[in-house]
Amino acid sequence: MNPAPNLSWILDELVSVPHARHAVLLSADGLMTATSEGVDRDLGDSVAALTSGLQSLSRAAAVFASGGEDPWEQTLVQFGNGFIFIVAAGEGTFLVVSAGREVDIEAMSFRMGKTIDRVGQELGLAPRQAPVGGA
Repeated sequence: MNPAPNLSWILDELVSVPHARHAVLLSADGLMTATSEGVDRDLGDSVAALTSGLQSLSRAAAVFASGGEDPWEQTLVQFGNGFIFIVAAGEGTFLVVSAGREVDIEAMSFRMGKTIDRVGQELGLAPRQAPVGGA
């Protein structure tokens, strides 16, 4: 079995977006897969676990947001000094990025999509799709 590739360099490129802070790649069950530079193991594990929960709660809110069962695509959480972006990154994989308040939200979302495509190529993941019925 081949070891999983180190994807930190891809996440480091993502956080080069102006005002981006950190990035964590995680599995749907909340296990950290890779982090950008500056994210230690404890922080990465904590962020992976909380991101899994936020994604699950967001997915459950689809009925409230749209009146139907639209698939979850992205969660954006805003704080006084910044944002957390959460997106699907392939089958059972998610990407979370933190950024300062001054970040260009559209540019960050676009760049995250490009990063996910690269991660998928590295891992051989299926194209992004929102989870259906469960994580």
